[in-house]
Formats: sequence, C-alpha cells, structure tokens
Amino acid sequence: MKQILVKIFFLGGLALLFSCEEDSENKTEQIEIAEVIEIPKIDSSAYFDRLYAPLIFKIDTFFDRRFKEKTFNGTVLYAKKNHLVFKKAYGFSTLETKDSLTTESTFQLASASKPFTAIATLMLVEQGKLKLTDSVEKYILNFPYKGITIEQLLSHRSGLSQYTHFCDAPDSIWPDKHKTITNNDVLGIMADIVPITNYTPNTKFYYCNTNYLLLASIIEKITNTSFEEHLKNVIFSPLEMNSTVVYNRMNKDKLIKPVKAYNGAYNPYIDIYLNGVVGDKGVYSSVEDLFKFYKGLRSYKLLSKELLSLAISPKNETRKNGKNYGYGFRLLQLENNENIVFHTGWWKGFRTYFIMSNELDELAVVLTNVKRGPFLSVRALLELGED
Repeated sequence: MKQILVKIFFLGGLALLFSCEEDSENKTEQIEIAEVIEIPKIDSSAYFDRLYAPLIFKIDTFFDRRFKEKTFNGTVLYAKKNHLVFKKAYGFSTLETKDSLTTESTFQLASASKPFTAIATLMLVEQGKLKLTDSVEKYILNFPYKGITIEQLLSHRSGLSQYTHFCDAPDSIWPDKHKTITNNDVLGIMADIVPITNYTPNTKFYYCNTNYLLLASIIEKITNTSFEEHLKNVIFSPLEMNSTVVYNRMNKDKLIKPVKAYNGAYNPYIDIYLNGVVGDKGVYSSVEDLFKFYKGLRSYKLLSKELLSLAISPKNETRKNGKNYGYGFRLLQLENNENIVFHTGWWKGFRTYFIMSNELDELAVVLTNVKRGPFLSVRALLELGED
C-alpha cells in the first residue's frame, strides 16, 4: 500500500512539475510577445502643427509680406499656453555681409529691458532686502532729491528728468562723446548740477529712463555685485537664458550672436557713449530666451504670484486709450476687458516688442534691427496669434 501511495505521489508530482514548466513556458512566450508589441507614440509637435496651421500661415504671411516690402527685418516668436506656436527669422543680422538672422540672434532690447530691472528689484523686495517705500537717498547717499521712493521709480512717478537729455547737452556736461558714460557717472552729474524735475514726486506719470538707471544702481549697492552679473545670477542662468547678456559698452566680447542695427537708409548706427548706462536698456536677448523668461514668470520661478500680480497691476490713472503702467510693465486694457501686459523698446535702430495676454496665456515677441516702416501695433501683433 505504501508503494502504491509513493507511486501516486511521484506521478502526481511529475504531472505538476510538467504543468508548471508548461505554464512557465507559456508565460515566457507571452512576455516575449508583449515585448515586441510597439505602442504607437503620439507626435505632439505634429499634432500642434496641425492644430495651429491656420495661425502659423497667418503670422508668417504677415511678416513675410513686410520683409518682401522691406519694412521688416527681424525675428518672431508666438506661444499659447506655454506651447511654442511659431518662430522664424526674416532677413539679415549684418546687411553688409548678408549674414542671415536666426531665432538665436540677439538684439538690444532697448526699453524692453525694463521688465528685467523691475523683476530683479522686486526679488529683493520679496527677500526683505528692500522696501517699496524706501527712499532713494537711503542707498545713494549723494542723491540730491528728497522723498523719491523705490515704488515711484518702478511706476515712473518720480518726476525726474531724462538723463539722456541732461547728460547730452550742453556739451560741457560730458564733453568727450567717445568716452563711455556709466551709471555712476550719471549719479555724479545729478549730484553736481541737480537737474530740474518735471513734476512733484508721486503726482503724475512721466515715463523716464532715469528711474531705471537708479534702480540698477540701487541693486548694485544692495547686492555688492555689478548689475550685469546680478541679472545673470538671479534671472538669466536659473532660466537657462544662455544667450542673454546686459551690455555696458565694455563687454562686447561677451555678446552672443549679436546683430547690428540700421536706420531707414540701411546705414549702421554707431555704438554711442550712452550705451554704457544700464537698467533702462542694455539687455541683449533672443526670441527664444524671451520665451524662457515668459515661462519663468508664468510659473512663478522668479516672483511669487502675489508680487507678480502687483507688478502687472495699474499704478496710474488709466488713459482713454486703455494704457497704463505697473512696475516695469506697460498695461493695456481692451474693450472686452482683456488685459495685455507688455513692453516695447526703441533705441538706435532696434525696435522690440514683448507682449503677453494675461487671461489667455499668450505671448508674442518681435525683435527688429532696421528702423524702417511704421511701428507695429501691440494689439495687432497679439491678435495675430489668436484663433
């Protein structure tokens, strides 16, 4: 009886063993089959290209026509909800040699540099190193005016005069126009001659480049770092804006793929002595890097949501045309209550446009290096990217 039981258990064990081996082989075979089955990948780029094809055609047609009419030479980028819709270069970076522009070419942003100065200032506010109510003389000891605050500089309510006027004439103020003038030089001139103010502080909006020169100098005082290096440390490098540089006329070798600027007769502009002043202008950047700046703002990598909202809220009485100014950003309210946040620049052949729709999460960046043809409408440029 024991022998029979042993045989039964032995035979049962063999059956079970072969059964397990068969199941194992089947499972292995299933796994191998599963491994060779390829799951189709969705080409998101192709999807968005099809989705935005009408917009791409509309934008390209608009700028291509102007390029062929010789009223536009530059680079363009459009984005919707952080997705790149369109980017393209039209024309040349250097007309004499016909070097082609690319979307990596860098342009002097002129006054479109001001948002960077404002953001860097507000970052110090957020860190508790600066207050909007602080007076300028707290940081610039020989500043000859009393009661002008950081907030008034940011919102253009200081009433100060343009440094580009009082430094340029009479010639005795800065006699050698070949010699670079710096922020510190302007501060010294202001202390010496005390230029007349246009308005009593905080009584009226008056767009003045001197305000942003002062902000750059205050940033240097607080951080004990050059304005150029500070922007690189806190904005450009963290956002991987690797082609963006603050130009001060003494660091030309650091510019990356810079373009030359021309007047309407295609004559190149000279690199004038005033280009040594930074804060109000001076940033060289590309459309691709400005897209990174936009994404950095929208994701609150630079400023908190609360402080960025403060920066893009009106600080002056809204004009009949819907325009206003915040901290470093121009504002435009449309009839449908859509709010456009933007800044433009115009300086020695360069014309620049950095335009955001706050509600629709849209971006338009247009950079030009030939002063030819009419100024482009901010509203029209943004509407090009709308369905």
